Order: sequence, then C-alpha cells, then structure tokens
Amino acid sequence: MRAILIQPPFTQLNAPYPAVYNLEAFLRSGNIQATAFDHSIGLYRRIFSREGLTKVFADACRALENGVRAARPDEVAEANIAGIQVDRYLSYEPLYIEWIDGIADFLAGRDPAMAHRLASAVELPRGARAEAFLAVRNGRIGPDEARALATQILNDLGDFISYTLDSAFGTVRYAERLASSRADFGELRSALDSSWLINEFYVPILEEFWPAQMAGLGAAISLVLITIPFPGCLLGALACARAVRTAFSEASRPRIVFGGGYVSTELRGLRDAGIFDFCDYLSFDAGYGSLASIIEREKAPTKSMAPQLYRTMFRQGDGTLVVAGFPEGDSARFEEGPGRILVDCAEEKRFEALERAAVKEVFPDYRSVEFGDYLRIVDSSNPMHRLWSDTPWLKYSLAHGCYWHRCSFCDTELEYVADFAPTKIEGLLEVADKASARTGLYGIHFVDEAMPMASLLAFARSNRERAAKGNRPFSFWGNVRFDASWTQGRCEFLAASGLVAVSGGIEIATERGLAMTDKGFDLASLVRTLVAIRRAGILVHAYLIYGFPGQPVADIIDSAEFCRQLFASDLVDSAFWHRFVLTRHSRMYREWREGKRPELKPLDRAWSFANNDLSFENEKAFERFDAPLSAALSAWMEGAELEKPASAWFGRGTPRASIAANLVESLIAKAEEALDAEVPAPKGQAHWIAGRPIAKEVNNFVTSLVWVYRGERCSIELSSAAAVEDAATLLSSPELSLSGMPYKELEARLSMPASVMNELLASGLIVV
Repeated sequence: MRAILIQPPFTQLNAPYPAVYNLEAFLRSGNIQATAFDHSIGLYRRIFSREGLTKVFADACRALENGVRAARPDEVAEANIAGIQVDRYLSYEPLYIEWIDGIADFLAGRDPAMAHRLASAVELPRGARAEAFLAVRNGRIGPDEARALATQILNDLGDFISYTLDSAFGTVRYAERLASSRADFGELRSALDSSWLINEFYVPILEEFWPAQMAGLGAAISLVLITIPFPGCLLGALACARAVRTAFSEASRPRIVFGGGYVSTELRGLRDAGIFDFCDYLSFDAGYGSLASIIEREKAPTKSMAPQLYRTMFRQGDGTLVVAGFPEGDSARFEEGPGRILVDCAEEKRFEALERAAVKEVFPDYRSVEFGDYLRIVDSSNPMHRLWSDTPWLKYSLAHGCYWHRCSFCDTELEYVADFAPTKIEGLLEVADKASARTGLYGIHFVDEAMPMASLLAFARSNRERAAKGNRPFSFWGNVRFDASWTQGRCEFLAASGLVAVSGGIEIATERGLAMTDKGFDLASLVRTLVAIRRAGILVHAYLIYGFPGQPVADIIDSAEFCRQLFASDLVDSAFWHRFVLTRHSRMYREWREGKRPELKPLDRAWSFANNDLSFENEKAFERFDAPLSAALSAWMEGAELEKPASAWFGRGTPRASIAANLVESLIAKAEEALDAEVPAPKGQAHWIAGRPIAKEVNNFVTSLVWVYRGERCSIELSSAAAVEDAATLLSSPELSLSGMPYKELEARLSMPASVMNELLASGLIVV
C-alpha cells in the first residue's frame, strides 16, 4: 500500500503540526510507503509571493470597483483597514509585490540582509499595522526589530485580503468560527463553494499537486489521510478531498480518511452523513487503532467486515451511517435513530492495545519536512508569548492523555484526554536525535496534554547524559499542571537540563474558581509552585477562563486582580483569557445529564453535524468582559498599567476587587519562607548543577573549594586538604551531574557540617 498524508490549511506558520508526521511514522513501521505534505505552509507561501500578491491586488481592485466588500460593516474596525486606508494599500501595490518574496524568505531565515533594508528604507510598504509599528519608534528601527516589522507587513496584507476578498481569512486559522460546532453540514458546502481563498488559491495548488503525485510515485496510491486538528482546517480538508475524487478515476481512486482533534470532538455524535461525499472514513481519537482497522478492511477480499472496524465511521451504499467500534458509554453511541447504526468491534482489545502501544512508541522523524519554508513570526515583544510563533520547534509528546483528567470543564469524557499513557523516552530521544541531525534543530515543544513530572525528569536526565557524551542537548518546553510536583529542586534541575518555559491552566484565579474547575490546588500552593519556577528562571504562560456558568461578576474581578498581581510580581510572563465554552464531553455536562447540576441550563439546538460546543443560559451576559479583559492582559504582558487595579478596566458600576492589593506578595513571602526552610527529602536524588568545583591552593596548601554558580564565585573552607580534594572529586563526578545519588549517601560521603551542606544546597547542589 502507498499512503499520502495531508495537513490542510491553516495551522501555525513556524513549525509543522505533528499529527500527519506521527501517522507517517506509524504507517512506515507497518511497511506501508507513506509521505506527508503540509499544505498549510504551502498555501501561505503561495499567497505571500510575487505571483500570489499580483493576483490578490487584481482581484481586490475588481471587487472594489464592483462595490463588493468581503468584511461586514461590524468587521471593518477589526480588519484595521477602514476608509482611507484602502487607498494606502492600493497605492503601495508595486512595493508590496516588489518586497514580498524577500520578506517571506527573511522570515523563513534566509536573506539576512533584508533586516538592514527594512531598518534603513525610508519608503517601504506601510499598511495600518506597519505604520503604527513605525510611528511609536519615530519611523526608524534597528535590524533586530526587522522581523517584527516584516510580521506587521504580512498582517497588513492579511487585513487587506479579509476586507476586500475573503472575510474568513486569518494568518493561522481559516473560517474557524464557521466550522466550529456547525449544526448543518450544508452551510459548510456553501462556504466551500463560495470561498475566494479556497477556490482561487488552494484549488489551483491541488490541481497541480495530485497529478504530480500520480505521475511521480509510479504506483497506485491506496490511502489519502487528511488531518483536521482545528475547525479552521475543515474547509481546506474538504477542498483537498474533493480534488482527490476529481483527479483519480473511480477505479483507481484511493480511500480518503479524515481524522484529528476536530473529528474526534465535534463529529462524535454525527448524524448527517453528507461529509462522506468527500471522504470514505472518519477516524477517531489517536487514530492508530482506527487506521489499522481500516487498512485491514481495505486489504480484505470483501468490504463487509464492519465488525472489525475500531472507532471509525463510514457510510454504507444505502446511505446508512455506520458507527463502528466505540466502547460502551462513549458519546458516539448516544445518538441513535433512522439512518445511523451502531456496530461493536469484534477485536476491540487488539486494536486498543495497538493504539496504546503506538502512542507510547511512535514519534515523527520529520523526514518529509522542509523546515526552511516555515516563517518565524514576531507577533509580540513578550518573550514567553513569542515561543509559539518565533521558533521552528520539533514537536513531540511526553504523554498521551492527562494524568489529572479531573478538571470539570475539560473534555475528560474523551479517551484522548482521560486515558493517560506516558511515552517511552528512549524511543523519543532516538527519533529526535535523527531529526536534529537532519534539520539542525535542537528545540522541542512538547505538545498536547500536561507533561507528567516523572517523564520530564527522565527526559532531563537523558538530555544531560547526551551532553556528557558530546552530543548537543535539547532545549524544551510544554504544557504542565501547576501542582505540588513542582518542587524547588525539580525546577532547578529541569532548568539546568534544558527546560526554558512552561504553560499551564490557572483558569479562575480565586479560591472559589479553583474549586469550581477542580484544578486540584489552591492559591497558596499555586503561588508556591510559581515561585519555585521563577527562582529557576523558567518562563510561565497561564491559561485563564471567565464566564463560567453561575460565576458572579465579583469573582471575575477578583480573578483578574489576582492575575494582575501575578504579572506585577513577575510570577507570570504571559497569559490568555478564554471565554468559557460548555462542551458535550466535559464532566460538567455529564453531571448535568445525571441530574447533579440543576443550576446548569444548557441550550441545545437542532443539529446533525458538529455538536461539541453548547450554549447555556445567561452566557451572553459575559460578553461585556471580552474587551476589558483582553485590553488589560495586553497591557500587563507588555509590562504596562500594572499599578492600575483590575476593576478600573471595566467601567462604572463594576465592583472593586475584594482581595487585598498585596495578596500575591504576601503569598510569595510565605512561599519563599517555606521553600527556604525545606529539608531535602531522605529519598531524594542529589545533583550538582553548578560549575566544576576546584581545589584552591594558597602558598602551596589546599585550603578551600571554589566554584561558580549563576555568575557568582562561591567557596567553602574545609578542615583539611584531603577533605577539599575528596569533595572536589565527588561533586565533579558524572554520577552526581547525571543520574544523581541518594542525598543521604552524598551527605554521608561528604561528612560536612550541616551549615556547610546548607551552603552547598544554596549554591548548586539540588535534591530532586
């Protein structure tokens, strides 16, 4: 068999989304020829090219001459291009077309001289965003700011496209609001047919791509796998699938499979089988078990083996939607009715075991990726916020599912969240080593659910061992829970081993809010964790929620005020507010179905297609907080307005925060006192993370041990030259640097006074 895997537009621009590359590796492990392609970056680079912009401006001029506007009047301000700005863009058309290839290549890491041209040019293409960027810098920038200016130029062009040609266009997502929980598939068909971007740019790419694949591969293509991780990828997936069915004759047409996060959440209760006009199968959850069962079915002499399918949906010849291989209690089984039948999987345990093994052992090697095509977008000066878009990370997972899986608002009823399985570190490092050797990239972004501490520590130790053997160590970051596992010693050890940043959910930063969301920690323990992380120099991003059902206004204000204090105290570097979304796969919704949440009043509507997101009674009352919270957060992330009380952002009639203005500082003081008083755990592993200790001689006599820690020269005097030499040897040992040794054993071997041990613990000796 031969498989083509496609990531449709649009995902982030800085690095490939890993789903198709995971599946590519999985198929190759089963001796199936597989090649993955990222049409997301391909389409973006096609638009933002000399040829692409020539077409953009030609089409925009025709639309404007005909009095057509893509953006609705209420979107004009958002598009940042109203009125006289249109003339600015049209006048700058020649400059945009002249500069665009250089700007795109510059953002991709090529043509470094472009930094100096952007910095020194008096006349360059200035839309509203670029003009504003330059205005606050008196019209001139240094070369180090050139990528930020180049980003604003691309954003200007995005505004122009969304205003004149396609209001759904965005630099990362396309038509995301249209696709999310869309009740009727017919609306998506219409959107696909009317989309300027899809029809004028993506369809021509597909008309080139599929004939080239047919001619170049020299063998029949059996499978086309298209991943839909986000709602904004759905229209691109439909267009790609339609192009496959057009390019191939009926006799040679490959089977088309849709999968990914959007499918697994939004389409689990699917009733309308119209999507199968575009694909043959829907694959759910991690996809490995489902895909293996589909392959077995396609290889079988007859295709009547529906009982062998695992977590898969397809449409029979008579139009019936078959929901195959979902376990008892899965929400995919809840929707029964005419035209929809449920089929159990006869070999469920086998495919379940296969999937669990794959999520632990299969990792993408990115052999199909040209990282030089991706763009390093600078959309913020905030160092933490830039991690998402400013570096071409290798993306892997440290675990499948969440080890906590209790948060009340999360999709914990879904297997990919609730079924926790840590990955195998040895296999991950082996594949990452090969990818790094090929790409020159040594930065890893651990994606998906929270990284478990045991896996983090194992990866950190392995990373240190790689360095000790002469290999370049990785830098890494990812999502975490701000729980008690983040001790001071672990933070220090992870930072010394390559961890640069963490992101995690605080959600509602009040005691009431943490209890409502079931985060598993209180404000005091949260601050203690953040203090430990800050001491180690690790950057922090926080996810925040407002608009929780029944959440009083005072609680939103208190949460915002607590977050302001976190920023003011440098415990958080960046954050993002999400308005609460009630989903069918959350514990909250399950408890409502069981009659345990009478205060929750979901507002269901008629639907037949996507159905994960639900409205609830009084949710519109929270809309008034959207703009103030966003404005406050934008200021705080830039280090501004930090002395201004959070309540001042919300206008008249808003209650002042009920928490003390120094609450976070008082919690920090208690946390630091507790951390300073911590006694090393008897079973803890000791590590030395400071500079190499040196036995210092004065007048030919060894008198002290000297080393450097965080730029400071440290020293201790011991009772004898032999004691100094022994301590230097032990603290410099590979064992103590890499795997560590039990603290009690180290303490016994050093045989130093408690005061000296405390000095070491404050200056490079840590206990994990």
